[in-house]
Amino acid sequence: MNPLALTPDALHEPWRLWTSHGIHFGWEHGLANVVALAVPLLLASRQDRRRLLLALLAGAPVLSLLLLPSLGGAEYRGASGLACLLWALVGLRLAVRGESAPVGLLMLTGLGLKLGLEASFGSCFLLRPDGWQPLPSAHAWGALLGLAMALPPRLFPRLA
Repeated sequence: MNPLALTPDALHEPWRLWTSHGIHFGWEHGLANVVALAVPLLLASRQDRRRLLLALLAGAPVLSLLLLPSLGGAEYRGASGLACLLWALVGLRLAVRGESAPVGLLMLTGLGLKLGLEASFGSCFLLRPDGWQPLPSAHAWGALLGLAMALPPRLFPRLA
């Protein structure tokens, strides 16, 4: 097992909550995640990119904690869950803007199709090299987390 991968030991080794998203099952896996992360970052406005990077930094450990129950004895490596977080966050934000709504709706539709196919077939539908072990729950949790992060702050209850 890789010492940086997300495993059930992550509660005793908290660095894994972040590092697991930076390691991959090979260069093909890493390249696929870089492309998937780059698309929403490029579609977002320049002033939003810093906030999106902060959302990734804050979302990584939350996503990791959400994934722990679904790991069993396996490990998680990769940034595909974070990519789905960005696709949902940026897609929803663009969808509510007038001029960018079609792009945002297209992003959300593509993400919804991906998640739907994975739920139907029980695994990732993309081809993958040997050793690459996808975790569809990472994609679903990432998308839900991204949608929650995209909600306007005024929808959240105010604390006294």
